[in-house]
Amino acid sequence: MTKLPQKQLAMAGLILAVVLWSASFVAMKLAIAEFGPIMTVFLRMILATAVLIFFLPPMAKKQQYQKGDWWLLLLLALCEPCLYFIFESYALTYTTASEAGMVTALQPLMVAVGAYYLLKEKLNSRLLIGCIIAVVGVVWLTLAGTSSEHASNPMLGNALEFGAILAATGYCLLARKLAQRYSPIFLTLLQTVMGSIFFLPLIFVQGAPLNFDVSAEAVLAIMFLAFGVNIFAFTCYNFAFKTMPASQVGSLMNLLPLGTLFFGWALLGETLSGMQYLAAGLVLFGVIWSQTKPRPKTVFIEQDMVTRSLRHKAKQKIRKSFGLVETP
Repeated sequence: MTKLPQKQLAMAGLILAVVLWSASFVAMKLAIAEFGPIMTVFLRMILATAVLIFFLPPMAKKQQYQKGDWWLLLLLALCEPCLYFIFESYALTYTTASEAGMVTALQPLMVAVGAYYLLKEKLNSRLLIGCIIAVVGVVWLTLAGTSSEHASNPMLGNALEFGAILAATGYCLLARKLAQRYSPIFLTLLQTVMGSIFFLPLIFVQGAPLNFDVSAEAVLAIMFLAFGVNIFAFTCYNFAFKTMPASQVGSLMNLLPLGTLFFGWALLGETLSGMQYLAAGLVLFGVIWSQTKPRPKTVFIEQDMVTRSLRHKAKQKIRKSFGLVETP
């Protein structure tokens, strides 16, 4: 497979992953209502592990382990799923899926800045300005939130979602580094195994009674989260890091706010207030601004200068060939 088709495949897979993640906010909201935060995450991890574990034997020897990678791999799994899902699960008990999704608009800024300092990727002023606008919009969105049947404490919920985005940023930067030596499926399997181990004791620490009287809707939500998101979406996500810079992968996360607003409205009947829609618009404006390139205003001037320079050099060559000296 040539490099260009592989990059196009990675882009298509990443877009599909973002769509699945957008719907996952709704699925998490439904599952948490019946299973609780910790049990929801554990079930999606253990179910995904049960499928991915069959891929381990054929790919075990193909991984390019380097000395010291163990702590990077451990930190990768700690960031996501462990810390990320703790923050996100509890965030969705206090805020709406729509608002939580809007907070994810901060991730491209955090990834871009982190990639600049840690991975030496380029960072431009337009990206910074656009992302700062998005940050202002997210703060406005949070402050404009009020308690409702879908969000008992939106400020706390959005603060917890911000913690989840911090963890996701750490994961994004680590995955970009490790994806060059490890296959996407291996990294996804590592996440699900570590997540299962991490969340199993928390079920007993939490001490919540197990609920077996659950709806088919909640069961389908768990299945979607385990197979659609934990396996398919994360494998596509990890594959993208093989061919795309971390900042570019992070920029595609800008689709999440739109997706979560749509799925929250279509499936849960969630709505935002007038002020929150304005804030959401500001977030999206900042996101679009940060990802677009300004038109080069000096293009014709630069072309004219290049043309003049070429003409001048041509004249000099002609003069030289005839032995003429150019007077100052």
